[in-house]
Amino acid sequence: MNILVVDDDPVLRLMVVQGLTAHGHDVTPCESGADAWGHLRKTRYPIVVTDWLMPGIDGLALTQLIRRAPSDAYTYVIMLTRLTKRADYLTAVRAGVDAFLVKPLDGEMLLAQVDIATRILGLHAYAQKLEAIMVVCSYCKRVRSNGQWMPMEQHVAAEYGALPSHTYCPDCLASEVEPELRRLGIATVG
Repeated sequence: MNILVVDDDPVLRLMVVQGLTAHGHDVTPCESGADAWGHLRKTRYPIVVTDWLMPGIDGLALTQLIRRAPSDAYTYVIMLTRLTKRADYLTAVRAGVDAFLVKPLDGEMLLAQVDIATRILGLHAYAQKLEAIMVVCSYCKRVRSNGQWMPMEQHVAAEYGALPSHTYCPDCLASEVEPELRRLGIATVG
């Protein structure tokens, strides 16, 4: 998983990066919220692990920037902080934070949160696929896309960069095509 780690504490940042890298993740470290926001504008990071209290753009402001930015994919935010009050937790969650871990950091808890994030991101991707189900006219087989009806071939080419090829499945060949060919007096192979 591609993970962005943001913390102004170089020791903690190194610990998080090394721990996540050791578990097979691709990790990009950032020392500030501004640096992180620059990376997020150029590269997709499904998971962001960020400190809350940092100079300039802090973790809370970074989370709010992430939530306001238009995106087709969800970014799971894990907040690391020394703040432990109920009000702090609620503030973070309302800002869009998905998980809240209190420092000093428990590496196993962070890995557990990354596992949770991975599952949630997988479910989100699956839901997006379900939402993308094509609406097809039962009669003419045109597809509704962006409020317009178009030939299925045009839709598939535009959406998936693929050109469809036509054939018959074995069931339709036996139940539809071959009887029609016989009615027309055309011999079938078989």
